[in-house]
Amino acid sequence: MGTQEPPQEQRVAWAELFFDLVWVFAVTQIASTLAGAAGPGEAARSLLLFIPLWWGWVGTTLLANAAGATLDRAVGRLLLFGLAGCGLAISISVSGAYGERGLLFGVGYTVLRLALWGAMLRLRAGSRWPRLNPFAVSAFLGGPLFLLGAVLDGPWRVTAWTAAALIELASPRLLRGRLSHLRVETAHLPERFGLFLIIALGETVVAVGQAANDHLDAPVLSALALSFALIVLLWWTYFHFGAPAARHSLQTSPVHARIVTEVFSYAHLAYVVAIILVAVGLKKLVAHPLDAPHTLSELLLPPGAALYLFGFCYARWRMFGASSLQRFAAALACCAIAATAPLLPAIATAALVAAVLLAVNAYEAWIVNTGRPIPLLRTPWRSSAPPIGGDA
Repeated sequence: MGTQEPPQEQRVAWAELFFDLVWVFAVTQIASTLAGAAGPGEAARSLLLFIPLWWGWVGTTLLANAAGATLDRAVGRLLLFGLAGCGLAISISVSGAYGERGLLFGVGYTVLRLALWGAMLRLRAGSRWPRLNPFAVSAFLGGPLFLLGAVLDGPWRVTAWTAAALIELASPRLLRGRLSHLRVETAHLPERFGLFLIIALGETVVAVGQAANDHLDAPVLSALALSFALIVLLWWTYFHFGAPAARHSLQTSPVHARIVTEVFSYAHLAYVVAIILVAVGLKKLVAHPLDAPHTLSELLLPPGAALYLFGFCYARWRMFGASSLQRFAAALACCAIAATAPLLPAIATAALVAAVLLAVNAYEAWIVNTGRPIPLLRTPWRSSAPPIGGDA
């Protein structure tokens, strides 16, 4: 009597990696726009443009996860290439989205969401896939609002796009009950979201490399080395402990939709936005390492690191019912560094942020290697998520 082989894990298809190339360009466009922001309002408008790009990528990833091996056939590849074309149209319009390229932005996103809705509807035909779901909300409410905003001017465009982004963000949470039966392939999804973090970290490497390309002296070389160490620490913070915890929670949770929404869609959005903030801050650091920062873009490094760490606190709370004390304390330390950043040379601020990230990773490694319990932060309110167990 033969032994039954375990089911083969779904791997990322080559066409998905090609699709990601467009989002590499998208992250670069968002970072470049943010680097030129003159104030908080302009920075917020720049980050607003990332919401539809992120949600389009998440929707495509969930479609690919549901399609499985069929995605790597001719029809599936052509669909991915078509979605990538929509993403390219959105990305190329980022720099002029609040001007003459707004219509291209709105049309590109609406077409992308309609294509995703139609493909998912066909894929889920005959299953318990509800008619009212986040894909339908994006196709018939979010996308058209972006299209409506594109034909409006000034504050009206910002208002329409803000409403569309809020609807996109809220719909998975509000409709989570309709998706309680949803099951996903638990190897493919964590790998895809990890790859997006690699995209964001890659943009950070490009940003600091370009900033150092024109002029190399001792301060710039020191800032470049420090920037690279910071990027490595960001990688380590996610991939050494965070990524295995996220995959474990997906594998053990009885309700996959909760983990997909709370941990992968929301928490990873915070991670990626945080890395973009860090990328802009490091680019300014390498360009002017000994100057005290004055503009908003020069001050983004510590808030970006704080958001990154707070994202892990949120993810662990949603996965396991409590946040890790050390990452919460490290996030608060980065907030304190952000408050003092205007008084310090940029390279000193970066060194402090690097020290915080190094300390939290070293402390967690010590906890794991010695078998000590993870210190937990108990909140006055309880997570609705049942504790699953495991490390984060």
